[in-house]
Amino acid sequence: MAMNRDNSEKTAIFGDVHGDADRLEKALEFYSKEPPSRIIFTGDYINRGKQSRRVLDLLISSIFEHPSDIVLLRGNHEESLLKFLDGGKLADFAAHGGLATIKSYLGTVHSGAPEGFKEEFPKEHRGLIEGTLPFYEDQSILVSHAGFDPQDPQSRNPVALYLKGHHGLFGHTGPWPRPLTVCGHYVQNSRKPYDTENLVCLDTGCGTLPNGPLTSLILPERTYVQF
Repeated sequence: MAMNRDNSEKTAIFGDVHGDADRLEKALEFYSKEPPSRIIFTGDYINRGKQSRRVLDLLISSIFEHPSDIVLLRGNHEESLLKFLDGGKLADFAAHGGLATIKSYLGTVHSGAPEGFKEEFPKEHRGLIEGTLPFYEDQSILVSHAGFDPQDPQSRNPVALYLKGHHGLFGHTGPWPRPLTVCGHYVQNSRKPYDTENLVCLDTGCGTLPNGPLTSLILPERTYVQF
């Protein structure tokens, strides 16, 4: 998704949520007091954490209230859910932390839970996930879940932007697609965002690490707020 954005407009970009609805709710409440012009989520809303269903409910409510101001990008965990719903293996979904997501919908995980989950998964939740975008780009920033391929920095291959990890990104010294690339996906064990001149990683362990915060980047100030 390529956009024209006034560089003076306030933009908030969020890292991975991973089923932590409590932190997401606090973040949305915080930004509702002084709404930015645009809010961008880097993906991975579900799995691992206990509240994936509530996370999607909160996102749907937020989009209903501010339909043109919120951009939802796709992460590899959303892709794993869609594959599972379309007949994929439970083992693959479970490897991504999907059992916690199933439990958030059904209250338990038992032998019949996977099929029950597929049958009862809300259409509006699936629609939300199917509507997620592979990336956001304007004249100043490129935002995607996993960043870009350092060997092909101009690539806009959706698979490369949200499914594949590019750990070489953190040592990349070649050309950058935009002055600033923002991603999630790569858990920062420090629980602090990775920040260099051209690259920011916002996955600070929300829903993954004990007490991992949900991190947001505010532009153009380039400051951070954690919840």
